[in-house]
Amino acid sequence: MKHFLILTSLFALLGCKSNAQKLQVTPIYTEPQRVTKEIPETGENHTYTTRKAVVERLNPMIFMLSKNSERLQFRIQGNISSGGHSVHQVRRIRLEKGEQTGNTITLRYYVEIKKVSGKERANVQGYNYTKDEIYKIPADVKVIRTELYEDKINTASDTNPQLIAQQTFNFFAKI
Repeated sequence: MKHFLILTSLFALLGCKSNAQKLQVTPIYTEPQRVTKEIPETGENHTYTTRKAVVERLNPMIFMLSKNSERLQFRIQGNISSGGHSVHQVRRIRLEKGEQTGNTITLRYYVEIKKVSGKERANVQGYNYTKDEIYKIPADVKVIRTELYEDKINTASDTNPQLIAQQTFNFFAKI
């Protein structure tokens, strides 16, 4: 019985593989910074505290990591603001395959942002997110257009997703 459990555990570990397409969300931290400014009307110095980002915000973009004849690997990245009593979290990034027109296909990715009740920590200004995607290229497709949208899923005022990044991958043979 003991050997059976060990053997079963070993097979379970061998069957595991890393998920390269996992969404990674990291906080954007800030630190307090004291600033002294002279007021021109009175000539006195005024000292106040601001917050300076320690972690750099990622620009929303889609870029290619690798490509071969049957698959394309690319990265989706971006950031969202969150702080104070406006706590926003990235739930997931979902894919909606668009229409194929001739040899062009459109892939639409939606970053689902959910507003949660509560208060964000003072040193968190937002969140960076990255996700690596692998897309199997059909034989008749030569141009892949990718679009990235922000979709606020529980906000009634903003029902239309907002386009934040787009990229076109052209695979026509260069002569």
